[in-house]
Amino acid sequence: MAVMHTDLYRHENLVRKSIQIPSTQHKELKALAVELDSSLGDIVETIMDLMRQDNYQQVRTAIVEKRERELSSLSHSLDEAYAYLGSLPETLEDARFFFDAGREGMVA
Repeated sequence: MAVMHTDLYRHENLVRKSIQIPSTQHKELKALAVELDSSLGDIVETIMDLMRQDNYQQVRTAIVEKRERELSSLSHSLDEAYAYLGSLPETLEDARFFFDAGREGMVA
């Protein structure tokens, strides 16, 4: 359980904040809490405190790197898909037809 020092207590702490955690991460955090004999709230609060102390720089860097990896992977997959579709002339003709039909439908 977290201990709150009265001299450090601030008004905004009166409002309980909630965050939504995906189920896989929730399970991992709960397992960590059990391992450390702590509550899930204490684990999340401690993680947030550590991030604040580091001015979120490591978190920002990790998020940017993760996004770049995901975008790179997605871009590679799209390149492969376009290359495959480009190798099939009838697919390109169908795509042009449906694209033009869709565009006409939006204008009309």
